[in-house]
Amino acid sequence: MYRSLMKTAIVSALSLSTVLSIGVQDHDAKAANPQENLSIGKNNLPESRITKQLAKGVTYTDITRGYYSDKAYYTVDVAFFDAKEKADTLIQKLKEKGYQAKLHKVENKHSSFTDVKEKKIGYVVRTGDFKEEKSANELADQLKAEGFEKARATFSEYDGTTKSTGPWQIDVLEINPEEFQGELTNSLAKNKVTGRETVSSMVNRTQALAGINGGYFVVGSADGIPGDPAGVSVVNGQLVSEAIGDRTSLLLSGNNAEITSTSTSLQVETESGESSVIDGINRKPGLIRSCGGIADKETNEPKHDVTCTDEEEIIEYNSYFGDVTPKGDGFEVVLDENGEIVDAYSERGHSIPANGSVLSATGEQADWLENNVSAGEKLSITRTVTADGKQIKTQSSLDIINGAPQLLDDGKIEIQAKEEGFAWSDDFYYHFAQYRHPRSFAGIKENGNILFITVEGRNPEQSIGVSFYESARILQSLGAVKGMNLDGGGSSAMIVNDRLVNEPSDDTGERPVSDGILILK
Repeated sequence: MYRSLMKTAIVSALSLSTVLSIGVQDHDAKAANPQENLSIGKNNLPESRITKQLAKGVTYTDITRGYYSDKAYYTVDVAFFDAKEKADTLIQKLKEKGYQAKLHKVENKHSSFTDVKEKKIGYVVRTGDFKEEKSANELADQLKAEGFEKARATFSEYDGTTKSTGPWQIDVLEINPEEFQGELTNSLAKNKVTGRETVSSMVNRTQALAGINGGYFVVGSADGIPGDPAGVSVVNGQLVSEAIGDRTSLLLSGNNAEITSTSTSLQVETESGESSVIDGINRKPGLIRSCGGIADKETNEPKHDVTCTDEEEIIEYNSYFGDVTPKGDGFEVVLDENGEIVDAYSERGHSIPANGSVLSATGEQADWLENNVSAGEKLSITRTVTADGKQIKTQSSLDIINGAPQLLDDGKIEIQAKEEGFAWSDDFYYHFAQYRHPRSFAGIKENGNILFITVEGRNPEQSIGVSFYESARILQSLGAVKGMNLDGGGSSAMIVNDRLVNEPSDDTGERPVSDGILILK
């Protein structure tokens, strides 16, 4: 209640105009047309909108939809299974211990709108029905103590495979590129790959009009360098991080935006004509977050939130990484701004020149580099970026933010969850794509207007979050014809006029992230 009142006070203080509307038919539309109400949840839900013009060509809208249902409850998910027989066995085991367990069948009701075509996803074993979260947490702890290690408390409305009354808190920024006189760009946290920073801090540092979190990134050191974008990143025309396969990304140039499948290719060639692939840029050698690399040990396909490995790599580092490359065994060459080798070392971990770069190699790639280059030699490095299969020029005005998956294409809901690495297991697909989470996503309308949206989540009384499908429905309802997912969960944050307008789901508040999309005055 406090959060709701606080948010109302914020937007009221901005002298906003309010529109209240009730009643919407929830149907699987196949074309994008702006609607008075959002097409998520059950039919005929109350919805209110408060809109403010922030600058010429830029508006902010606060949308509240639905309500907390008296039928909602807290429960404990004990485990997820692909096969019903295994779920039934666990139910019987729980009943023998005195628990009232039940089976929840997870279905793919929107298979015609995604590349995941299986009708049945799996089975969840649940126990408990509580009005208070504390009771569900206590039961989950008890079950874990008895050996049911996967038990976790949850809320009934977080399951995005069933319709809900909500509630939802949604924040929308819309930019008309023909009218907006400022600049739309992205910013690396603290202007470094190795840093993390809240969007609030980025907005304050750049004196931006508004901002939203950007793409996925490495969180823990076991998965790479914390803060490293997990996917493509281009800042002011310079490639900062390589792509994951050809996942969907957001391209910004001036005040215009495109949503495309984006891939990268890097290669080094010696003066004698010997060449080799450069596996990555500005990341820890051997660790590829969300996979999709070159000759990775596990798979070359995107695999979200999984870290693949490769013991034989060449990684390029530029000044965006920081001052020094990661230490370790291998071979390194330091290049000046013309690509000439100024230093060579038989181990990794040396200074990165401000206007040059470092090639850092491991395994057989270290042997290749050491045997094929010499001091004073000039190396040719080719960095290719393609969008929808066509090579593009990385001009200084170009920024690229990673994300995925695609949500909308040509006005239709076409979620590329499987192709882009979000359905590598039924369990992961259910809990990441079909579950309701806080989300951030972007869209482009037919007239070229750009949408940035956050949906709060993990707060039953305020907002329950949305699934991939519901994210696509929101974009479609707002008139988008192209749409994609950005990083979400605890990373979701939107800043408007120096105020955090959404409530992040982390207990510690706004999360430091890898990059932010900024609307500069």
